[in-house]
Amino acid sequence: MKSVRLQPLITLGLLAIVTGCVDSIVRQLGPDNDPVVVNTHDKFQFTATDLENVNDKLTFVWPNSGTKAALHHDSFIHHGYGILVINDAAGQQVDSTLLELDLDTETGIGTPGNWTLTLIFAAARGRVDFTLTPEP
Repeated sequence: MKSVRLQPLITLGLLAIVTGCVDSIVRQLGPDNDPVVVNTHDKFQFTATDLENVNDKLTFVWPNSGTKAALHHDSFIHHGYGILVINDAAGQQVDSTLLELDLDTETGIGTPGNWTLTLIFAAARGRVDFTLTPEP
């Protein structure tokens, strides 16, 4: 008799577990996110949309003629996070920041040349949009 009463509770519990696991699918950034990269001497811009539990690490080389860069954030990550790490041409870290909404800042002073940009996502949901422009 008790097993008959427990069956609906067990079924409900299993349904809750399965439903919770559907949300935990780990994804990498892909074509569904419409990633766009603009990488010129005048500007580096990265955009991606519809992030759903994205866990990824991307690296770009940007030719920066300046000793620092203006950084405009216009990302909206409402779950998880995204971090942008910037190293200058000598390999020194000049910036490390969370991707934010409507934030204007600048990197530290570094060596001009090929800067390395590392973009790290952890369980990120939302959209990414940031722009770097050289500053003397």
